[in-house]
Amino acid sequence: MDDNNKKLILTIDDDSDTRKFFKVVLQEHNFHVIEAENGTEGIKVFNEQKPDLVLLDLKMPGMSGFEVLLDITKTSPQIPVIVVSATDSIEDVVKSLRLGAWDFILKPMRTYNIMLHRVEKVLEQSLLKNQNLEYQELLEEAVEKLHADLKSGQDIQMKLLPANKVTFNNYHFSSLILPSQYLSGDFVDYFPVNENYTAFYVADVSGHGVSSALVTVFLKSFMNKYIDCYRENHSKKILDPAKLMQSLNHDFLNENFDKFSTLFFGLLNHAENTLIYCNGGQYPSPILRQNGNCQFLESKNTPIGIMPEINFVNSTIQLEGKFFLVFFSDGILDILPHDSLDKKIEFLNDLCASDKKVFQDFITGLNDNSTGLPDDITVLTIEKGSRK
Repeated sequence: MDDNNKKLILTIDDDSDTRKFFKVVLQEHNFHVIEAENGTEGIKVFNEQKPDLVLLDLKMPGMSGFEVLLDITKTSPQIPVIVVSATDSIEDVVKSLRLGAWDFILKPMRTYNIMLHRVEKVLEQSLLKNQNLEYQELLEEAVEKLHADLKSGQDIQMKLLPANKVTFNNYHFSSLILPSQYLSGDFVDYFPVNENYTAFYVADVSGHGVSSALVTVFLKSFMNKYIDCYRENHSKKILDPAKLMQSLNHDFLNENFDKFSTLFFGLLNHAENTLIYCNGGQYPSPILRQNGNCQFLESKNTPIGIMPEINFVNSTIQLEGKFFLVFFSDGILDILPHDSLDKKIEFLNDLCASDKKVFQDFITGLNDNSTGLPDDITVLTIEKGSRK
């Protein structure tokens, strides 16, 4: 790689062995690395060099990691910061995200591959976010409308969401998040697992408010755990939606959230163009349009976090060369004018069967009239090929 194209990473840590470890590993993987041994020096080096990413320790003498994080995110919010700390306090994790951290890594790490994966992922997210400034501005405007005492919780949730338009292996993902004045547990994510599979999920945690929003933080963390385990060859659960849902169900119950979540987890097989999925109570059911016909991907499983022993079941469906798959969170049902649930579901089915312009006009109308929504509305679409 040309030296001029190498990403510059700043490590701020009072432990010289940690800095040396990061520098050796990152330089071996074509990154430029600069160092600072305390917070004050870190701010000085940051302002002089303007790195592409910062690896920041929380616990340092003098200027703390939280103070450094606040300074960086205030002056340069577009530059990602990954907090690397030995703390086991969820309060520190939440506070870091509230102050603008893009990710949080616990040390000691089992292997350096975890750190490299997170660095590469955050740099990719940074690039995607810079390419979607218009969408980010819309999100920030929506967040500003939230009540002041709920704003920090909404910020956490928004920072964990993927870019709104992404293409993986000719599968086009598009998501729209319209927050209401109250926090909720709506959440989506999509990511490549390897060269053969792309994964995605849609979740809706029960209830509203900060507690439900924070559960999505845990859900994201749980997913990252299984992704890391797969990359470290410890587990292939991420490639089996039913087994993954079973483990997530145990994670929810072990944490005693007193919350449950509907969850649809899908896996796109690139070579066979199939969808392997496990639908844990997602409602309204996702709608798949192909060959001119629409069908609902009905739920055969219960939500996670309710009962300890659930036998989750996978479903597989063959996708055509052109297809359109759409998910709505249940907030969409609150704003449709129809007088019965059956008619609302019928309307959504007809909407998905319509041409692309009619569907897009409906989504644009949602965006243009998003003030004062009774509930959060999430729309996720996955498309291959083009619709007329």
